[in-house]
Amino acid sequence: MIKTKNTLADILIIDDDSSVVMALNKALNKIGRIRFASDARQAFAMIEERHPDLILLDIELPDIRGLEVCSKLKSSPDTEDIPILFITSHSEVGFEEKVFDVGGADYIVKPLKPRVVAARVQTHLDYHRVIRLLEKLAHTDSMTGLANRRTFDEQLIIDLKHSRREREPLTVVLIDIDEFKKYNDHFGHIEGDDCIKNIASALYLSTRRPTDLAARYGGEEFAFILPNTDIDGAGLLLDELLKTIEQLNIAHAPNATYDVVTISIGFSTLIPEHELATDLDDWAIVKAADHALYESKNKGRNCVNYSPLG
Repeated sequence: MIKTKNTLADILIIDDDSSVVMALNKALNKIGRIRFASDARQAFAMIEERHPDLILLDIELPDIRGLEVCSKLKSSPDTEDIPILFITSHSEVGFEEKVFDVGGADYIVKPLKPRVVAARVQTHLDYHRVIRLLEKLAHTDSMTGLANRRTFDEQLIIDLKHSRREREPLTVVLIDIDEFKKYNDHFGHIEGDDCIKNIASALYLSTRRPTDLAARYGGEEFAFILPNTDIDGAGLLLDELLKTIEQLNIAHAPNATYDVVTISIGFSTLIPEHELATDLDDWAIVKAADHALYESKNKGRNCVNYSPLG
């Protein structure tokens, strides 16, 4: 979730000096919700429970040095983007390089000055908030709010690797709004955009699990990535989706095949148990789904077709 400017940030302080913790809490309690950990073991447990928006990390901890803690957090994809500010009394030559070498965003020198601490923390929170917002915008289709083609391509690679590693089925679905050009020509582009948005909303609601991805593939075409979904499971979901779109009752152009807007669907499923699955390139499943979509259009539209890999 992208936090808004008015949402309090989650700030984790990792320090075993109670006087430092109290000073930081006083300086930052209007900026964020403060949590404390006195050593690395406790800190890792708290981070796993809930990822903070920012970490203030003492350079010297009872169990592990702060530099090692930072290095470990930055080496994990789940925590690598959390800004980490070091708290230190070190001032020797080369210390700054060590902080930045392990991925630290900044450091604050003891004795702590409350206004300086608050300003530094707020600056890094604001910067990180903007970066996350830009990343979200870069991966989102601006018209529909669905994932965009770039996100689909990136997520497909990740999910294919997971499917092969865990030997779980993976289904890819391509969806096309039937005879959309006729709709656009008759009702105009503004109504056409509204039609795309309404269909996109229904598609998003049909992907019920957090791991499912609904994307705008391009124009009036959409795509799903459905991890751990076999052929039968996908078929049930997609048959239901056809009915859902029909029941939106979006009036189609007078010269269209159907009175209301419908969709055509093609899908394919990777089954890791099959030896062939390991020999295919990453886009074979998309090509198979596209072939199935072509078959759906040839068979009169408003239907679902499956195409095997290979």
